[in-house]
Amino acid sequence: MIAELGTECLKVQALVNQLQLPSLTANQQAEILAELLAAAVHLHNHSDEDFQMLITEEMENLPDDQD
Repeated sequence: MIAELGTECLKVQALVNQLQLPSLTANQQAEILAELLAAAVHLHNHSDEDFQMLITEEMENLPDDQD
C-alpha cells in the first residue's frame, strides 16, 4: 500500500511539473488537469481511516531509539 502511495505521489508531481511548462495549449492543460483530478481522487479514496491506522500501527511498532 505504501508503494502504491509513492507511485501515485510521483504521478502527481510529474503532472504538476507538466502544468508549469510554458506554451501548453488549452487542450494539453485540460488533459493534465483531468489526470491530476483523477490522481487526487485516487489518493483521497486510498487515504481513508484504514490507511491512517496502518501508518499509526507501523509507527507504534518502531523500536525506541536508545541514543
